Amino acid sequence: MRLRNPPWILLNDVGPIPGIDRLDASVPVANGDLYPNVTADAFPLPSEASKQPAKIKSRKTSDPTVHLMYFRYLQKRQPARTLLERYGAGFQDYLQTPLQPLTDNLESVTYEVFEKCPVKYDWYERAISRALSDWEEEGKVASGPNGRVVVAVVGAGRGPLVTRALKASEAVGVEIELWALEKNPNACVILERNNQNHWQNRVNIVRSDMRSWKGPLREAIHTGHDNDKLAPGPPTKQLPGMYTPIDILISELLGSFADNELSPECLDGILPLLNQSHGLSIPCNYTAFLTPISAPKLHADISSRAPKDPAAPDTPWVVMLQAIDYLSTTSLPAPQSQSRDPRPNVQPVWSFIHEPTPFPAPATNSHNTRQARLTFRTRDRGVCHGLAGYFETVLYPGVELSTNPLTMEDKSADMMSWFPIFFPLRTPMYLPDHAELTVTIRRCTDERKVWYEWVVESWGWNLLIGGGKKRVRLGASEVGSSKATGCMM
Repeated sequence: MRLRNPPWILLNDVGPIPGIDRLDASVPVANGDLYPNVTADAFPLPSEASKQPAKIKSRKTSDPTVHLMYFRYLQKRQPARTLLERYGAGFQDYLQTPLQPLTDNLESVTYEVFEKCPVKYDWYERAISRALSDWEEEGKVASGPNGRVVVAVVGAGRGPLVTRALKASEAVGVEIELWALEKNPNACVILERNNQNHWQNRVNIVRSDMRSWKGPLREAIHTGHDNDKLAPGPPTKQLPGMYTPIDILISELLGSFADNELSPECLDGILPLLNQSHGLSIPCNYTAFLTPISAPKLHADISSRAPKDPAAPDTPWVVMLQAIDYLSTTSLPAPQSQSRDPRPNVQPVWSFIHEPTPFPAPATNSHNTRQARLTFRTRDRGVCHGLAGYFETVLYPGVELSTNPLTMEDKSADMMSWFPIFFPLRTPMYLPDHAELTVTIRRCTDERKVWYEWVVESWGWNLLIGGGKKRVRLGASEVGSSKATGCMM
């Protein structure tokens, strides 16, 4: 038998531990009393023990709990826990409702939790450094005064990406003009304080929703022989002025399923502000992934919530998956690999790409709807309780983040900013050996909110006379829909 999680040990015929379930006269207990057949000589004082002859220790022992001693030995030899294991302690299989960043102003403690992940921000700094270096090497024309590259951090929060952008600029020696955009008034107060105390007032802070921002506002300077031309001047907060484009747009709007916190909808309104010649977005694209899983513990937790929360079985939950098993697996491709455990079959669902566009944001949100149909083959029988969702994103060519279990170690090891997402099934589906699962999932919108709908179908094979096989449908789940708890726009 292969167990997915530690300790990977099965005990057989070890019996009860004496002194725990029954009063065994042969085992003393630490209650200060002695059993009738245990004399005080068994517990000499230190002065008495020094006068007694030394006893030769035998290698043989009659200790009935020797297996516990071995467990403690193994425990002491365990490798140190990884950063992700230490950070996620206590969060395993704990259901969390996805955030509503557009309708709710996040609390400071929420920002603090996000900022604890050094990997994500190190990778962002690396992406910004490469973008600025390539900008200078390729001789691109910047949109700021005196040739400075205009960088805008949208959804700046308390400013961790602002700090990283300034560090990247200093590291590569490329001057930037930095703008920080945030709609949360509480976070704006912290941004203003950081600008004074840490950033030397080098950041232009704007309190606005990114979807309605018109771009960096500058003074309009009259030029020409007759002062009949206008040129952009230094930044200003007062009209009249001139709105100028952005060279590099930086955001951290991704959710556990990439787009579930409305990153596409947020960036739609600001992408037309990018420099149309060579503006770029960090991240530039991202892809969502799915795989079916067996998760009886999560199903039991959701079922217990259903009487008080009818939407619980239709809510995509953010959860650090632990007590699960992957239903669709593939063998490791590398024959020289030491581990031969099968890997999960995680398939891409859909992608979003962010590039400069000359057109304003569309009047409707229909262009952000998506639909996918995926097929997963299972080897062994099992029970499907839902779908596990992950994502991968390209911040800048050569710099990627991933929560996909197949690529996370290679692209962003020890990253802990995002837990996977779980799309539950109301009724678990039993799967026979060598079955097929067809997953259909949609990203829907009604101009007020965005939600997901999903359904899982199971298929088997009937043997025909003559040796052929016929694919037959075994069952289908109820359609899950998160419309009641969708993310508000």
